[in-house]
Amino acid sequence: MKMMEVQILGTTLKAALLNPATAKKFEDGFNKACFRIRAAAGMEGASGSEQLEEQCNAVIDYIDDTFGSGSARKVFGEETDFLTCLDALEQMAALYKQQVNPVIKEKTERINEILGLASVEGAASEGEGEGAHGTL
Repeated sequence: MKMMEVQILGTTLKAALLNPATAKKFEDGFNKACFRIRAAAGMEGASGSEQLEEQCNAVIDYIDDTFGSGSARKVFGEETDFLTCLDALEQMAALYKQQVNPVIKEKTERINEILGLASVEGAASEGEGEGAHGTL
């Protein structure tokens, strides 16, 4: 299975981000992390520091669940803070749009070039590019 390299807070991590099961885990994990962050903010009887710890742990767990145990430690080091965790979560939110999708686009453009077809964007706008193979 192809492992994709991505950057989170300047640290390179690898995961099979284009595997459907991994993509689902990524999506579900993001929703779970956001839920945990919101829930921690309203934890009755918890001190501010306990809330911050739970919020940080939500992001740490999400990174570890997506990229493997110990990945969050590579990203954050021995200690972190909630603002840094939010920076990482923001980069995770944009991960597919900014780091994964461009790789897919580049590969499909190369395949279409090999086949002598217009790009998907060009074909859609110009009405060209349909051939025996179609376009990717």
